[in-house]
Amino acid sequence: MVEIEDEKKLRVFTDKRLSEEVPGDSLGDDFKGYVFKITGGFDKQGFAMVQGVATNGRVRLMLDGSTGMYTPKRPGCRKRKSIRGCIVGSDLSCLNLVIVRKGPTDLPGLTDPDSNKPSMRGPKRATKIRKLWGLTKDDDVRLFVPKRKIVREGKKDYVKSPKIQRLVTPVALRRKRRRIALKQQRYASGKEQKAKYEQILAQVRKEKRAALLSKKREMHSERLSAKKDSSKTAPPKKDQPKAAPKATGAPKATGAAPATTAAPKATGAPKATGAPKATGAKAEPKPQATQQKAQQQQPKPQQQQQPKPAGGQQPKPAGGQQPKPAGGQQPKPAGGQTGAKKQ
Repeated sequence: MVEIEDEKKLRVFTDKRLSEEVPGDSLGDDFKGYVFKITGGFDKQGFAMVQGVATNGRVRLMLDGSTGMYTPKRPGCRKRKSIRGCIVGSDLSCLNLVIVRKGPTDLPGLTDPDSNKPSMRGPKRATKIRKLWGLTKDDDVRLFVPKRKIVREGKKDYVKSPKIQRLVTPVALRRKRRRIALKQQRYASGKEQKAKYEQILAQVRKEKRAALLSKKREMHSERLSAKKDSSKTAPPKKDQPKAAPKATGAPKATGAAPATTAAPKATGAPKATGAPKATGAKAEPKPQATQQKAQQQQPKPQQQQQPKPAGGQQPKPAGGQQPKPAGGQQPKPAGGQTGAKKQ
């Protein structure tokens, strides 16, 4: 870095733009014959000059990261920032120059032989080293890498060189073979473990399925047994009518007329009963007049509406026939005589 305080010497750079070449004769006798190229600069506040902004001052522009001076955090972001134009002015604090042509005299620390040091910025990739020096695959690229000697007081000197990238050596080939073998081994072991896992999983699923089916069968059998027990112990329903007693057969005629009885009171549907059995003694017939008088004095049974049982049908009495109420035709006395004459 060269400091120049005289502004008259810097007038040659005023109103020049970036990437323009400027002769250095006006800077002093030491710079005679030199030609410089402007590559950049900073103003007194530290804002850098940007190529393409044709102004000698500072402006605020909306930047999206494609022109530099701003790095967006995510795609599409933009930001307004202050930048310095590309025209040189008097507000600059630093101006970057590159030597395009060397003069007759050497600049101390810049172009003198003591400052001439080998560059360590050569290519590092093996293919690019071969391309730079025109080497073949049989040549050793390690001999064409830039090196420098490091001298230390009281210690052994050593040579320092950059590491060559993508260099094929026997060790690299052996490591590659080992890496491929390990990969194949992992693939085979993974495949075997997967087969074992699928086998165990199928067995577990089969056992679960069998346990589920057995549980369902047990529950079904328990339900059936519970239904049977409940049907045995359940009381009869109130809505259902009681079963009528079985009707006995009609008595055989024994020659004697059945005895007449008084008509029962009307208290509902008369119950069907079997015919009265004939007794051993013959019933004496009453006179006809007394029978007619008794029939007139007997009260007629009142018909009442009987409650219909559930189901809409009345139960039929046993035997299939309803008994006729008293007051109908009386059975004829034995002997076939109806008159009241006595022989």
